[in-house]
Amino acid sequence: MDFEKSPNKINRGISIIIYSDPGIGKTTLATTLPEEETLIATVEAGLGPLLGTGHVVFDILKTTDPNTHNIEEVVENLYKYLRTEKHPFKNVVLDNLSELEQQLILNLTKKHNKHSPEIREYGDAAYKMKDWVRLFRDLIFQNINVIFNAWEFPLEIRNTDGQVISRTFPMIGKKIAPQVCGIVDVVGRLECNEKTQQRRIRFAQSAQYVTKSQFQGLDDAEPPDLPHVFKKLNSFNYKKED
Repeated sequence: MDFEKSPNKINRGISIIIYSDPGIGKTTLATTLPEEETLIATVEAGLGPLLGTGHVVFDILKTTDPNTHNIEEVVENLYKYLRTEKHPFKNVVLDNLSELEQQLILNLTKKHNKHSPEIREYGDAAYKMKDWVRLFRDLIFQNINVIFNAWEFPLEIRNTDGQVISRTFPMIGKKIAPQVCGIVDVVGRLECNEKTQQRRIRFAQSAQYVTKSQFQGLDDAEPPDLPHVFKKLNSFNYKKED
């Protein structure tokens, strides 16, 4: 058994979900990370925000064979590479979970020789997505920061009083969205002011938007700069004064 005293600062990587409507700038936010230390695994057809940045990109759709629909194999091989091989990446971005789930549903539908997805495909995809989030999340124990991008959607949930309320979650299977938010360390919503076009990442607790941080050090809202966010989290000292 390997017991150790709790540290005064974070001594591993950090897992974070960043979500918003499409076009707010989640991919652009990912490019604030150092290009030589960052891998962006993309499922989105539009590479516009990545052009000219110098970041290393892994195109999941380009690697998936349209004849065998092997997207599951591609994603799991990527995880195995990051988990077992020597590489320079200290930051891994999955861009994005919502599109990845939709592609997985499509691939499962074709693999099962169906014209449209049914309950089985949605259920299998949700189970697999939760498994993937947990797997990639565990890269934090190799001192890798893991960033999951996602779109957003309203989800009706039942609160502790039994009332049904609508809150905005990262868009990933309705049944697993709350669980996925619980798996990671931090959940932030990327926002853009319509008048000033200034963006910020909301971390403050909200009745409307699901956000959280298991760590201290962040303000209610932070600038759209992931290195800045990680620096604040990693520099916070939890040591209690005598």
